[in-house]
Amino acid sequence: MKKTGVILAIFALLLAVSACASKVEREENFTPTPLPTATATPEPTPEPTPTATLTPTAVPTPTPTATPEPTPTPTATPLAVALPERNNDDPPHVFVGAVTVNGLVASDGTEVTVWVAEFNRPIGTSFTDGGNYSVLAHQHGTDSFVGRTIIFRVNGEETGETGTWEKGGATVLALSLE
Repeated sequence: MKKTGVILAIFALLLAVSACASKVEREENFTPTPLPTATATPEPTPEPTPTATLTPTAVPTPTPTATPEPTPTPTATPLAVALPERNNDDPPHVFVGAVTVNGLVASDGTEVTVWVAEFNRPIGTSFTDGGNYSVLAHQHGTDSFVGRTIIFRVNGEETGETGTWEKGGATVLALSLE
């Protein structure tokens, strides 16, 4: 049996060799089956993220706010003291000058008075003549007026002009009332 197995093996070998050596037509134009080529998978293009577009709005025109006026702090107004009797021991201070009312020469007879602030009456009174005044500011009482401020009024209204009282003094001062 061994011989039979060897013979069979040889026979199978011969058969295989003869099949290879036979003239079987082969295709010379062999076209291989194409294999798919690897291509990159496209990545999707990211969609842009929408951003808010600023839309200008109308700027309101500011309305001016009224600046509050400061409320003046009330001060105690001293009550006017009665004017003492005129003191004829000291010579008066004389004030002279032109008077205008609303930019015009004061008419004859316009009243001009001189005051010391704390008294209830003037210390001198005169009337204009030709647009000019001349008033004697007399010393009153025993307290000297030397260095005191003299206030001028035309027809009862303060002019804003002031003078300084001097014993026997003389001052030229134009007065105006607007």
